[in-house]
Amino acid sequence: MKCPKCGMNMSKDSQHIFCTHCGYLDDGKQIHGYEEKKASDLEIYLGKNFDKIYRNENWLWSFILGPLYLCFHGVVFLGFLFIPVEFVFWQIVSNSFSKFHSVLFPLSIFISRTFFATVNNMICLYFYQRDIQRIKKRYPNNYLDKLREINGHTINSWGVFLVLFFFLMLSMYWIICYFFL
Repeated sequence: MKCPKCGMNMSKDSQHIFCTHCGYLDDGKQIHGYEEKKASDLEIYLGKNFDKIYRNENWLWSFILGPLYLCFHGVVFLGFLFIPVEFVFWQIVSNSFSKFHSVLFPLSIFISRTFFATVNNMICLYFYQRDIQRIKKRYPNNYLDKLREINGHTINSWGVFLVLFFFLMLSMYWIICYFFL
């Protein structure tokens, strides 16, 4: 359930549903002595995506997409840099013992995707913080307005296009190799 006052997720105990962010209670009162926090720059910048990224709640998408997850979240160069690194890792691990190739290849995929599921959001947060610092330098008087304009629109449309293009090229390559070579 979302807090009607600040929009953050609410928690539940045996008596009440309450907001851990602003102290709002389900009966409309405020928790006594609870000071209202101001949203951080990162919360303003990410908007509704803050909890998903900051608390790694979308780890499954990160696991499935691997380095392409970075491309979707605006870190296109680094995402495409990690793709060949991941393929090389798969090949090194799976070819290190040729007898166990059928076991090591899926294991290497699982290991690399587990790594990306744990670090992708941290990488995104680092680059979002850099973006915020850049916005603060460029617009020192009204940087909060600029952050509010972005407010969660961090998914890069060029990143989505490049990822889809990459998948199309990769699938064509696999089809050509499988049927014609």
